[in-house]
Amino acid sequence: MSDRRLRILLVDDDPVQRRWLKLLSERVGFEALLAADGSEGLAVVRRERPDIIVTDVHMPRMQGPRMLELIRKIPEMVDTPVIVVTADVSRETKIRLLTAGADDFIVKPIDADEFTARLMAQARRSSLNTELTLVRAQRDAAQAQLRERADELERLTFGLITALEKANSFNDSETGNHIRRVSEFAGLLARASGCPNDYVEQVRRYASLHDVGKVGIRDAILKKPGKLTSEEFEEMKTHTLIGADLIRAAGLPQIAVNIPLCHHERWAGGGYPRNLRGDAIPLEARIVAVVDVYDALRSKRHYKPSFSIEKTTAIMLESAGSHLDPNLVELFLSLPEEIAKIEAEYADVSEEAQPAAVVWA
Repeated sequence: MSDRRLRILLVDDDPVQRRWLKLLSERVGFEALLAADGSEGLAVVRRERPDIIVTDVHMPRMQGPRMLELIRKIPEMVDTPVIVVTADVSRETKIRLLTAGADDFIVKPIDADEFTARLMAQARRSSLNTELTLVRAQRDAAQAQLRERADELERLTFGLITALEKANSFNDSETGNHIRRVSEFAGLLARASGCPNDYVEQVRRYASLHDVGKVGIRDAILKKPGKLTSEEFEEMKTHTLIGADLIRAAGLPQIAVNIPLCHHERWAGGGYPRNLRGDAIPLEARIVAVVDVYDALRSKRHYKPSFSIEKTTAIMLESAGSHLDPNLVELFLSLPEEIAKIEAEYADVSEEAQPAAVVWA
């Protein structure tokens, strides 16, 4: 213990008991502070920050449990030892007082030897808490440094994702805002599915990388206007494996790997590259599969026009249970207003709306 005398706050509406507890406390070296009820005791705590608190339960104006609840909301008093004096030793009372913030109990009538023994035990704890203050300060400083490094890593991660997205868009002239819409749709569907916020954000962030593996596919196949041959399609399917390898090499989390790897698996089986089915397909990949198909149907491609909402909905419902997770399809299609808002915000710019090229003499 430090050379400074520990201060004890004694809260009791009985003046005789207060004086007796003060005498016992001072005999073992404490400086005693007194309060006649919970309201007065709370005021003393806010002003003096005692090292230990001893309080009665039933008092006028503010009773002991309420005082304890308010004391525990004071950051500096969260770990201050509190001993409750009570004649009620029922299980319900003990649970109520422990919940309110009590650390120990003394049963009335108070035994002097027991009181001083419990007081000294809590004094050791109080001294330890004081010594731990420096440790906590050092811990907080270390955590601040970790947060700073985490923020830096976050910035690097966003930069890496952006670079991969751009690489993908350079390789696929039809992408347009497709990857942005897929990201926002995926976040929307993940949140509507009741997923945790961290998971929702990761799905939204990494959904844009679902087709990043196409950077490894030859232009002759990737941009072929007609139907692919069986051999060409087999090569096209490898974009899932290429994408997963790129994401692993970038050090991104497994959720990011699963999206390019598994978003072409089929709910009823028969997809690629692993022929997974049902819940064996990672949720994040099932989410991206649903929104990727939806946006592909709604988007104009060199081989197809943009489909109406009605036709897109019909095709989606037909694919539910075979190609796509039926529950996710139903949930996604139940969000027409949110979908329309994302489509409007990330609409593709038509060629007619593009600025004319400058011809240099």
